[in-house]
Amino acid sequence: MPIVTIVISYFFSSLGGYVDWCFPLLDGCTSISKVGRYGVAFYLYKILIIPSVILMIIFWYQVNKYIHKSNLLFFLNVTSCIFLIIYLLALGFEGKIYRFMREIGIFLFFILTPMCQTWLVFSISNNKISSKFSLFTLLSVYLVCLGSYLFILPLDNTNYENVIEWNFALLIFFFFPLFTGLLRKTNV
Repeated sequence: MPIVTIVISYFFSSLGGYVDWCFPLLDGCTSISKVGRYGVAFYLYKILIIPSVILMIIFWYQVNKYIHKSNLLFFLNVTSCIFLIIYLLALGFEGKIYRFMREIGIFLFFILTPMCQTWLVFSISNNKISSKFSLFTLLSVYLVCLGSYLFILPLDNTNYENVIEWNFALLIFFFFPLFTGLLRKTNV
């Protein structure tokens, strides 16, 4: 749902003239945040992604209860989700406080969520999930995105930053259906 929401918001923002037309995953002409700041997308973004974040909290609760019992892992994920909600609530508003809320919210979400996803993949046993290959591949791409981001950060190129942001977010949200699908194959 978050991926579809971001894409739909991008199209509404483009149609409204708020962002340029491009293929953001490759061109990086706009940030994910910018597509959710104006016009119809401002409301769509919040209305559809906040319930998705609540579903993510439920996902992590179910993981904690049935797949891998770790109160610390669950706490970190709930914290990550709360910071994403803070980011979403501050999105579209101006001022230093709102900017700080957006920056800290998305930063903690982008750090904590992949970290916890990685922790989960490495801590579950092979009998819980039939094939970890897809998950390990996804985690490897996380590392490539992180390395790329650290490499381009000093270059001060917003387009490159946006490309990495779009792809990294796509991977983070893609983890959930991938993991769930692999669990279903093992009947857990």
